[in-house]
Amino acid sequence: MAVEWTITIEGRNEFGDVCRKAVRIDKSWERLFDGDLGLSIEDSKTIMAALQSAVVNHEAETYSLFRRVCPDCHRLRPVKDYTTRRIRTVFGIVEVRNPRWMLCRDCYPGMVDAFAPLREICPDRATSELMELTARLGSMMPYRQAARVLAEFLPVEPTETHATVRKRT
Repeated sequence: MAVEWTITIEGRNEFGDVCRKAVRIDKSWERLFDGDLGLSIEDSKTIMAALQSAVVNHEAETYSLFRRVCPDCHRLRPVKDYTTRRIRTVFGIVEVRNPRWMLCRDCYPGMVDAFAPLREICPDRATSELMELTARLGSMMPYRQAARVLAEFLPVEPTETHATVRKRT
């Protein structure tokens, strides 16, 4: 016998846009006999990774749309292409849609150049919070141990290796 928990994450911005994400956690009754009560660390990692994914995707999409408008003539810039970008956060790696906008053809005639707005807010493909936490742990303990602590308590991938910790310290 098992219990299924469904957590729905819902975000709404000032324009009324709604972002929803559901997380499902299955718990069996047998685990109670082993004294396993409540959520595990793995369950909390799953919940926080889903929440982080929803928030980061919504913020990245909103910022990208904001940067698509030309600041000079207020027209939409043409789209060059869309790729995906992996951003490492304290709560795991999040894949976001990464548009590249061309320069405005009206304001910059003859110039053919593109830019990715997400590179402006996350140039290192890692959030500043993760970089700061990695550097702080790396300054207090050996680099390999700091990488293990990050992987143990946070839903970060093994990409946060001792070499990454050393580089950020």
